[in-house]
Amino acid sequence: MKIRYTLHAIERMKQRGISREEVETCLNNPDKIIKDKESKYIKKLNDKALIVVFRMEADVIIVITAYRASKLHKYL
Repeated sequence: MKIRYTLHAIERMKQRGISREEVETCLNNPDKIIKDKESKYIKKLNDKALIVVFRMEADVIIVITAYRASKLHKYL
């Protein structure tokens, strides 16, 4: 499946030190999935939760943003 990143996602990932490889790992093998208007995939990486927010358009994943959270119990 093809993955596209919004400009917002690219800027926030750069600010937060999140690589595309980490985002793709989360998208390919999430520990938890939350579906709503936009989906959130959550993956535990290095004692933190990586949250990737995205939407689907046809067969393309559009990554909206990604961030880390230290409160694992809240997300996992």
